[in-house]
Amino acid sequence: MNKLKLNALVKSQDWTMFGIIASIYLVWRIGTVGNWSKECWILLLICLLGIRKDQVDVDWKRFFLFGIPLLGVFYYFYGTGNGFWWRIANWMFENNRHPWHWDAYMNAIPLNTGGWARWIASPFLDKAMVWIYNYGFVLSLWICIVRSFWTRSIKKMLSYALSGHMLQFPLILPFYNLILLHEVWYVNKQPDLLHRVFADENSLLVATMNCFPSMHTSISFAMLLLALREKDRIFKTMMVTYCAAIIFSTLYLQIHWLIDVFAGMLFAYGTVKLSDLLIRIGSKNILPTTFKKFYQKGTKAASNEITV
Repeated sequence: MNKLKLNALVKSQDWTMFGIIASIYLVWRIGTVGNWSKECWILLLICLLGIRKDQVDVDWKRFFLFGIPLLGVFYYFYGTGNGFWWRIANWMFENNRHPWHWDAYMNAIPLNTGGWARWIASPFLDKAMVWIYNYGFVLSLWICIVRSFWTRSIKKMLSYALSGHMLQFPLILPFYNLILLHEVWYVNKQPDLLHRVFADENSLLVATMNCFPSMHTSISFAMLLLALREKDRIFKTMMVTYCAAIIFSTLYLQIHWLIDVFAGMLFAYGTVKLSDLLIRIGSKNILPTTFKKFYQKGTKAASNEITV
């Protein structure tokens, strides 16, 4: 009798509403940990306006069973990832495993410093570019992941995450371990336009040495490439504009060299293609049949979504 009452109680609950509340809370926590400004939230909301055009035909309750834990995993690694990354950077600096020093070579190439990007410099643009650069490394990725969550697409969430930090971090480390290249402003003894404060000389060197390829460029360009696959024009327009601005900010603020930017774009393209391959192999050969049947039960579009 108690079991029947329990089953009746469970069935009577509005689990879809509980899932929506939990999802909103998780997205809010992501923004809180990232110290998002009001402009970040406004940008996210604009990108969510046309999500219905890209939504997958999957029942909300079935999606929440997998989507919320997956978003939670991304959130966990987001919270711990920054410290992990700086530990790696400090390790590389302390062990000095850089056989190639490129500062002088890069500085000798015409137009490579990106100084031409500052021909339109102004105090307002300086402030805007600092905001774009400071948030661009993670905000471009999170906007895409959060939006793909609300389109009820596990595949898109994985695609954005893999094409972003999950694959790019391990794949870019050999470049940073072999090539020593400092930021443009540091090499040319110019002021730091980001106005960063460094505790000591070692902190300064660690923060300015990993340049080739530009990871700000690679992350944002990967998101741009994936955003172009979506149907919603608002989202595509906003992400192309925002991601292009991130790439431009790296030159405008004298952080990255022009060759860093081109290398970052090529690196991003390769990462997106690798992500596509891994998802295709995983969906065909690794994903359990029982999961596919449960997830796509009663939905034709979901069947296409999970097996593409």
